[in-house]
Amino acid sequence: MYVCICHDVKDTQIKTALAAGVCCMKGLQDTLSVGTCCGCCIPMVQDLLDEHSQNAVAIDVMAS
Repeated sequence: MYVCICHDVKDTQIKTALAAGVCCMKGLQDTLSVGTCCGCCIPMVQDLLDEHSQNAVAIDVMAS
């Protein structure tokens, strides 16, 4: 699904960047240019960031 229409970025590209170590909005903006034009995608990008962070915390807790 498209997240950032302005820069033709899909959710899978954002998830791939997060899995590769990009960990913040600034990093995603630098890497994929999401949220750097009209800004309409920022809430959805933030949701994907939050989801990734929650999953990372859950994995850390399970590993402990």
